[in-house]
Amino acid sequence: MQHFSCRTVAELAMPGLATGRLTVLALFGDADSGADLDTALRAPGATQLVLDLSGLRRLSPAAARALYRFAEGSAEHGRMLFLAACPADAAAVLARTRQPGGPGCGLYATVTDALSVFLTSAAAPDGPHLRPYAVELRHELLAHALVTRAQGILMERYGLPNARSAAALLRAVGREHGLGAVRLAAALGQARPPRAHQPWFPGRIRLPPPVVGFVPAASGRPPPLPVFLDALRDAVCAITRTGMADVQLIDASDNTLWLKSHCGLPTEFVNFFAVIDDTTTACGNAARKRRRVVVEDVATAPDFDETARAVMLAAHSRSLQCTPIPGPAGRPQGMVSTHHDQPGHAYTGAELGALDRVAREAGAWLDWYRTTTVRDALEDLHRRAQGRQGDGQGPV
Repeated sequence: MQHFSCRTVAELAMPGLATGRLTVLALFGDADSGADLDTALRAPGATQLVLDLSGLRRLSPAAARALYRFAEGSAEHGRMLFLAACPADAAAVLARTRQPGGPGCGLYATVTDALSVFLTSAAAPDGPHLRPYAVELRHELLAHALVTRAQGILMERYGLPNARSAAALLRAVGREHGLGAVRLAAALGQARPPRAHQPWFPGRIRLPPPVVGFVPAASGRPPPLPVFLDALRDAVCAITRTGMADVQLIDASDNTLWLKSHCGLPTEFVNFFAVIDDTTTACGNAARKRRRVVVEDVATAPDFDETARAVMLAAHSRSLQCTPIPGPAGRPQGMVSTHHDQPGHAYTGAELGALDRVAREAGAWLDWYRTTTVRDALEDLHRRAQGRQGDGQGPV
């Protein structure tokens, strides 16, 4: 028998939903006790709930009945329960246990399929305000998948005893190098495996950071990424003579744009554009087309859907430009946008040329930063994981 456990995969505030929250739970092991399952389901509180059952080895009839009772009680309070990736044996138990005319549960092949209801409502005319939350949720689920895969790589490659120790190692190394566990997990999954008992990148030459005109030269370590992005923001503000600007970085794993630095923009704008995909916004169009987009009048431009347009106008952004930060192979790795409070703002040729130069400098520096930082982190991860081989112990 495998011990039953439950883990929160993603939890997101979504004000447009009844209960205002959406939670994804993953169940593992043998669900034999209806009481234990009921306790796990009630733990998140009032929320719309998606259950990932892919890790469930066994579902007893008692646990299935508890699941149906929970679904019925949730429905009475406007809460929905969706089941995803249900193993065939568990699905058969659910089918046998369900009472004629009794409550059912939505059953989907994958968690992504289960979430399609929420994503669809986010894109519908009566629910576009949910889109930022839906995009963020999709990103959280992708992040969970990347970390889970990285944990498996660490356990298989280095003999780490369990997923918990692998996750702790990822967090510790990612935090120390300023990457975070998800970014490090993605790099681990993409990098070619190191040779046994050798450095990960033999013969590696450490290059100095490229010269950037908008960051003062300083001895010692380069500026932290947030400081660099703030300097980039201030540079484009100076070029275009405005007090409103933002800088976004693109996550290549799902092409989402993440707001990393801003000035002169209200909280509503910052919250709405905190994370977006590459549709229905000018910055998304610029990222997708890989070229600058200039919007002369936000009120009439086709680059926005009506919800995004309303947020822009409320922020007094009537005209803007979005310039991609070039990355490897010509793909943008970020975006710099400047805003003006009057329609029809005209950018001079000199201003646009200066924006292009600053974007190229920023792209070269970000390439250097990511390559250097990621390789440092992977080498550190390799060294620490090797030190833990054999005994399953050792400091993280």
